Amino acid sequence: MKKLILIHLATISLSSFQATADEQNETHRIGAQLSAGAASYYNSSNNGDEIAQLYLYYNYQFDKTWALEFGLNGASSGDEACKGIDTKYNCQSNDMFFNRNIDKVEFSNYVIAAKGQFKITENNSLYGKVGGQSYNYSMFEKGRKTADISGFGLFLESGWQYDWNNGLAMNVALQYIDMDELYTSSLGVGISYRF
Repeated sequence: MKKLILIHLATISLSSFQATADEQNETHRIGAQLSAGAASYYNSSNNGDEIAQLYLYYNYQFDKTWALEFGLNGASSGDEACKGIDTKYNCQSNDMFFNRNIDKVEFSNYVIAAKGQFKITENNSLYGKVGGQSYNYSMFEKGRKTADISGFGLFLESGWQYDWNNGLAMNVALQYIDMDELYTSSLGVGISYRF
């Protein structure tokens, strides 16, 4: 009996959220965000190595303030960071990430997060995201994979968003991803579309 009551209460709650979102006619949002920033590795004396990432996401808007986000992030450090040119004018990558014999780092994340936003004006808002992510990262030495690590970690983002009346929006964001021993902080710009 208790289970049946809980199911009915959950259905009524979700229906009220759905009705509020439907009234605004903007229950869905898809977007992409490009970021660049720094990666740090546990016990490394040479943290702050550069990474670039692409984050694709979908939001389901419950009301004017809250949304649930599902995202996919992919990132890589540059393995073409040249510190010298040989006699044939080819790039020599002498970069060592995290003060180790690592010349490339790649990672991907599957994200689930809650997004809260606060309107400043009709079109401007500040937002924050907090959630979890399933990650997998790999490290390479001279093109050979030397580490392949998976797990679960924290995902945080805060930023500013501008929404046009036609459904398009742009944002600027600070993002933090914790992958146990590897963590990143980055600055990104993105575009999205609500419908």
